Amino acid sequence: MDRTSNKSQKLLFNLIYASFVFCLVYLFGLGMGLKLNIMLQILIVLLGSMIVKFFLLNPLILYGLLAISSLITILIHRFVSPILFNIIERILSLFSNIIAHLQGKESIALDNMLLFWAMLIILVSLFTAFILFRNKNIYLLLPIYIVFFLYYWYNFFNQAYWMISIFLLAFFILIGLNKYYEKKIQNLYNPWLHTLTTYSILIVFIALLLPKSYNYIEWPWLQRKVYTIFPFIEDLRSYDIYSRKSGNATLFNFSITGYQSENSKLGGPVNLSDKRIMTVRVSDSTYLRGNVKQVYTGNSWDTIVEPSANYGLKQDFSGLSQEEQKIYYKQEYITITYHDFASTTLFSPYKPAKVSFSDNHMLKVNRDDVLVFSNGVYNGESYLVLVQKPLPYGMLVSLGIDQKKKDMTDLNIYLQIPKDKITERTKDLVREIVKDTKDDFEKAVAIENYLRNNYKYSLDVEYLPENQEFIDYFLFEKKEGYCTYYATSMAVMLRLSGIPSRYVEGYLAKDSIETGVYEVKHENAHAWVEAFIEPVGWMTFEPTPAYPVESRLENYQLNDSDKDMELNEARENIRGPRNDIDDQNIDGDQTTVDGRKPNYEEDYEDTSTGLTSNTVDLFIIILLLIIPLRFLVGFLQYSYREAKAKKLSTNKRVIYLYRQILRIKELMGYPQLYGETHYEYANRIAYKFYSYDEIGIKEITEIFVKSKYSSFPSSNEDVLELEKYKNIMENRLKKYWGKIKYYYHKYVKKIY
Repeated sequence: MDRTSNKSQKLLFNLIYASFVFCLVYLFGLGMGLKLNIMLQILIVLLGSMIVKFFLLNPLILYGLLAISSLITILIHRFVSPILFNIIERILSLFSNIIAHLQGKESIALDNMLLFWAMLIILVSLFTAFILFRNKNIYLLLPIYIVFFLYYWYNFFNQAYWMISIFLLAFFILIGLNKYYEKKIQNLYNPWLHTLTTYSILIVFIALLLPKSYNYIEWPWLQRKVYTIFPFIEDLRSYDIYSRKSGNATLFNFSITGYQSENSKLGGPVNLSDKRIMTVRVSDSTYLRGNVKQVYTGNSWDTIVEPSANYGLKQDFSGLSQEEQKIYYKQEYITITYHDFASTTLFSPYKPAKVSFSDNHMLKVNRDDVLVFSNGVYNGESYLVLVQKPLPYGMLVSLGIDQKKKDMTDLNIYLQIPKDKITERTKDLVREIVKDTKDDFEKAVAIENYLRNNYKYSLDVEYLPENQEFIDYFLFEKKEGYCTYYATSMAVMLRLSGIPSRYVEGYLAKDSIETGVYEVKHENAHAWVEAFIEPVGWMTFEPTPAYPVESRLENYQLNDSDKDMELNEARENIRGPRNDIDDQNIDGDQTTVDGRKPNYEEDYEDTSTGLTSNTVDLFIIILLLIIPLRFLVGFLQYSYREAKAKKLSTNKRVIYLYRQILRIKELMGYPQLYGETHYEYANRIAYKFYSYDEIGIKEITEIFVKSKYSSFPSSNEDVLELEKYKNIMENRLKKYWGKIKYYYHKYVKKIY
C-alpha cells in the first residue's frame, strides 16, 4: 500500500476510534451532570483518546513516564512538601464518591466531576483502542456500547438516540474498511471508499428520517407472558413522575393529548403520541369523559368553576331513583387502570353512579357528572365505576320518559352564546339545516349529519388566523379539521337552535386487545357533544365523520301486550357481554380493584381442564411445530376454493361473497339473530360498520336479496361491489384481531 493510502487509512481509523469514545463518554457526562461545552468535550476526548492509544501502542514510554513521575513525587514529598498524604487522601475521597454514586447514594461532587470524567475517557479509550488496534474482533465493541446506549435511552437521555446513530454509522464504515484492507484492493480504494461512506451515511440517516408507524404487530398473549416473567420490562422507559410518591396528579387537560397545543385556544397542529395511558375493561367501545365545558368564547371553551358535591367512595351519586335505574338505564361495571399516567380526574362514561378505589378520600362530582379524586390515581392503580347508561332514544321514548328543559335550573348555562362573535352566515346556515325538522331530536340529528357529510376530517391543520371566529372559519373557509372543530361547531349550532348542549373532552376506548379489554393511548383523545333532548334528557352526539354514531333505535316500538319481554330482550341486545363483576365490588369487599393493576389473564383462564402451566407450555410448543404445515395446507385449500368461486355465475358469486361477509361480521361480534331478516339485520348493525365508502351493509344486502330471490342475473358491477366490501371487512377484522390471529384463523382454523 502506498504512503498516501496508509496515511488515509490511519486517519480514518483514528476518527472512527475517537467517535466511538466520544459517543459513550458524552452520555457518561450527561448522566453525572457535567456542564461543559460540547465542542470542548470533543477536543478533550479527541486529545485524550489519542494519548491513550499512543501509550497503548508504546507501553515502554508509558512505563518510563510513570517511573519518572513517581520518582519526582517521592523526591518532592521527601525534600519539599509531604504531598503524598494529600494525593492519597484526594484519591480516597474521589473513589469514595464514585462508589457512593454507583450505589445510587449520592451524586458526583463538583470537584470530582472532571476527574471522574477523565477516568472514564481513559477506560473507554483503553478498551476501544485495544479492540481496534490490537487486531481483536471488532464485534466485541457492540454488546458493551449498545448496553450503555440502551441504558441511557431507557433512563430518558434522548441524546442516546443520536449517539447510537453516530456509533452505528462509524461501525458500518469500520466493517467495510476492514474487509477492504483484508483484500488489499489498492486500485479500487478511492471509488470504493467513497461508495462505502455514502451508503453508510444513507443507511443511518434514512432510518432516522423515515416516519415511525404506530401500526406495530400486536401479540397481547406474548406481551402478557413477557410482562409476567420479566415485570421490569413494562417499567422500562417509564416516567417516575407518575408514581404515587411523586404526588403530582393533576386535573385532565386536553392539551396533554397532542390534539391541542394550547389549552386556552381551539384548533391548530397536532402532535399525537401512541403512549399507552389506560387499560379499560368494558363490554364494548365507549366514551370516557374527562371534562365538560359550558362557556364558548369564540376561539376556546371554559368551564364554570363552582363548588362540587362531595361523596364517599361506593356511595351512589347518580341522583336516580331505583325505579328510574331499573326502567331507563342499563347497569355496567367498568374497570380502568392507569399506565404511565397520573390524574385527579376519574374517567368514566355517562352516567357514573358509584366509584370504588382502595383509597378512602372523598370524591367530588360536579353538575355535569365529572369525577375528581383529589388524592389522584397513579401508574398501575385501578378504580371501578358503576355506570347507569341511558337506553337508546327510541326505547326511552317508548317507555314514557319525560324530561323537560324547563325543569333545568341551569338552562341558560347550556344555551350561552358569545355576543357579537357568532357570524350571521353561521346563524343562517343553522336555520337552513333545521328548517324542515319537527322537534329537538330531529334538529340535533340534522346538524350532526350535516357536519358529518359536508366537511373533511383532517389532522393537517394550521392555527386559527387572528381576529377570526373559530366556527365561522371552520364552516366556511377551512372546511376541514379534527374532533374539536366538529364538536365545537355542533355544540354552538345546537344552542342557536334552542337546544342545551355541552362540549365534552376525554378519550374513546375503541382499540380492543382482547375480549372485553380496551387499550387507550393519547392518540385516542377525542371531543364530542352532549345535548339535552326532550323528552329523554342528555344524549351523546358524534359530529366527527371519522367516528361511528351510536344506535338510537329511533323507530323502536314497544307493544303493551308483551312489554316486559320485549324490553328485556332489547336491553340484552344492546348490552353486549356482561362483565363478570357483581355488586360486591362496589358495595362490599373490594377483591379486584385494590390500587393495583388487575390480572386480566386470570379472568380468562380455563380452570375446568385442570392443566398445569408446564402442560400448557408443552401444548403450545407442539402447536407451534404443527401450525406452519397446517398454515400451508389451509392457504392452498383457501386459494383453490376462491379460484373455484370465481368461476361461479354472478348470482351465485354474490351469494358466496355475502355469506363470507356475514361470517366476518359474526367473528367481530355481530351475528345475524335467529328469525331476523336480512334487511332487519342490516338496519340493526349498519351504524357499527360506518365507512367512508359509498356502499354499506344496507346496499350490500339489497344486492344479495336481488341476486338470490329474483330471476334477473346480477351484474359484474354487483360482484365487484361485494368483493370490495368484503376486502374492507377483512381489513377491519385484521385490525380488530391483529395480523397473527387473523391469518391463523383464516388459514389454520378456516373461518370461511
